[in-house]
Amino acid sequence: MHQESSKPALKAVPQPKRRILFVEQFYYPDGWGGAELPLDLTIHLACAGFEVEVICGSDQYAPVDGEPPLDPRLHGIRIRRIPALLRGNIHRAKLVRQLWFYAALLPLLLFRRPADVVVAQTNPPLAVILAAAAARMWGRPLVIIAMDVYPEVLIAHGALRRDSAVVAVLARAFRWAYRSARRVVSLGPVMSGRLAFKGVDADRIVEIPNWATGMPGLILGMGNTLCREWQLDDKFVVLYSGNLGLAHEFETLLRGVERAHRSMPSLRLIFIGRGSRLAEVKRRVGELGIESIVRFSDPLTSERLPESFGMAQIAVVTLQPGFEGLVVPSKLQGYMARGIPVLYIGPDSDIDRFIKRSSGGISVPCDDVQGVASTLIALAADRRRLAMLGLHGRQFYDAEFAKAHGLARYESTIHSVLNPNSAPV
Repeated sequence: MHQESSKPALKAVPQPKRRILFVEQFYYPDGWGGAELPLDLTIHLACAGFEVEVICGSDQYAPVDGEPPLDPRLHGIRIRRIPALLRGNIHRAKLVRQLWFYAALLPLLLFRRPADVVVAQTNPPLAVILAAAAARMWGRPLVIIAMDVYPEVLIAHGALRRDSAVVAVLARAFRWAYRSARRVVSLGPVMSGRLAFKGVDADRIVEIPNWATGMPGLILGMGNTLCREWQLDDKFVVLYSGNLGLAHEFETLLRGVERAHRSMPSLRLIFIGRGSRLAEVKRRVGELGIESIVRFSDPLTSERLPESFGMAQIAVVTLQPGFEGLVVPSKLQGYMARGIPVLYIGPDSDIDRFIKRSSGGISVPCDDVQGVASTLIALAADRRRLAMLGLHGRQFYDAEFAKAHGLARYESTIHSVLNPNSAPV
């Protein structure tokens, strides 16, 4: 008589999680939009089944007022913080702070159990070179997220001379890091061209635009207390929200607003943000005699973004010539996600191409003061066109920029570098 075997069935052995090491200076609980992006990404990857560790700084670019965002450690993410060297304003002694970050980061990269893949953002810039060295030493793949292209952006800023010995050394080091990466994430097609010019193979460049951060939605009309506080009811509000840095152009915007205001008494220009050019912009406002129609505000909490964006009839992105493809201001996504029409002032760039593809705004070249004035006057008189620009921008955002799309592309990118036989994403 046949008897069944008494041997127990073999149980499937669970596969260990693949480990991702993420390097970025600013991270949870930072309230800066640039820190929210890596927070979104690492939480997504942890939820997708990866074991995630983040090495970051202790300084906060924009300390959170009120409730912090969801703690990523609740998703099993391990955070290793580099202690702050100095207290106070993070823009004070910035170079010293960065040098300290690099010095403390190096042993954390080298003397550890190797991760399966290393992901590094270009913030601070030399971190990608250190991460590339660690990845090469371990024989592990590297993914670089190029929020800026170095050292070219430093040259454009005027921080370094193109013909200096320092630039020669940095150019070689960054070129090696970019070319050694299994994938380099670009924020747009013009940036992809810059990376290709540096020698990065086209099949290693993946375009993943940033997505909008902060509290979504708009608060309009009587419910917008900020609009009432700033006496902006019945005004045509032009909003600039975000960093006022060296990469951004302001002369054309200010002179265009000054000219448009001559025939538009209701015109108001609102700046919400900080940056290295804030004092210069304030001084120029005074020189143009438009202090009565321009307001400056420090960055607002995430909870108040629906109010600040809800004030605007149109929002502004600007870029200085020479920065195209080196930086891609993510304020564009913040505007489009909320259906706000966009006025772009700058050269042919990723921003310009996104706006033209989306029909979500108007592009005006730098120095075209009359073009800015005419655009504002025409849109104020044609609210139907203004509404259509906002609608087209929102539709483009949902199709191209939405967070779900970006996170899926990042996850696919990680899988592609962990599987050498997979096709490039």
